[in-house]
Amino acid sequence: MALKMKSSTPIRVREVWAENLVAEFSLIKEAISRFSFVSLDTEFPGTLFLSNLDKSLLSQAPPSHNYCLMKYNVDLLKIIQLGMTLSDSQGNLPSFGTELIHYVWQFNFRDFNIEYDPYNDESIGLLERQGIDLKKNREKGIDSSDFAWMVLTSGLVFNNCSITWITFHGAYDFGFLIKILTRRELPCDMASFLGMVSFFFGVRVYDTKFMMGSISGLRGGLERVAKLLGVERTTGSRHQAGSDSLLTQQTFVRFKDSCANLDLENLNGCEGMIFGLCEGWLGFDRTPEVYIETSTRLIKPQLKEVFSV
Repeated sequence: MALKMKSSTPIRVREVWAENLVAEFSLIKEAISRFSFVSLDTEFPGTLFLSNLDKSLLSQAPPSHNYCLMKYNVDLLKIIQLGMTLSDSQGNLPSFGTELIHYVWQFNFRDFNIEYDPYNDESIGLLERQGIDLKKNREKGIDSSDFAWMVLTSGLVFNNCSITWITFHGAYDFGFLIKILTRRELPCDMASFLGMVSFFFGVRVYDTKFMMGSISGLRGGLERVAKLLGVERTTGSRHQAGSDSLLTQQTFVRFKDSCANLDLENLNGCEGMIFGLCEGWLGFDRTPEVYIETSTRLIKPQLKEVFSV
């Protein structure tokens, strides 16, 4: 049976641009005291640095290898969208008193310029087919520095025990957020990066993909896992950040509720365990290489074709 909201109230994605950024963050500030579970998703121009490992072996790659791949990509690329869903521990969403519609947010950024910035052709084509208007983003989107200021003053960060952060395969989500908040490249070592995650987002950080694999052995991407759990996408489409953040939240709630022994207060010790970046992750005793996908459009000439991780 597919997961539904407890009521038949529809869900609307609130599109956020430069002109309404302050107003939307005022609503978020109002909501987080009651709806303190924050589910995230980001959309960006694909990945340029790829592992040379066989795909069947990627899940066994050591955390240091996974982190280097993520760092190289996040440092080079620019964010396009960020989706944010606020909920309470039961999965209820804010309605701001109307009780007619529940809301999630989709932040559209202006940073990425397809004329100058590197991107993966296939990924950009997919995002455009899913309805992302890159021209509109450039004209009306949010500057990530303005978004950073709003996040830093919103109560979302530096709120160690009050906010619970939910992602699905969240390394890139936190990578882009930390890049935006610090206005610099990610740390060279994974330990420093995880320290920054803890510094900004506190201890209640959960990656649903890691939780499912470690607790139930459930595998796959967000869309597949949601279907296996009987969760339907209730608004928007895949690869749109607002809709994907909602699906992440609903999948998390369904998984939590389906595990009778899963304690919400400690979630069986999964705090801070980001999929692929967890110490003790099964890996290789050799250092693989990564390479740049040859079909990508890469502008910066100082980058070499092959990198060791």
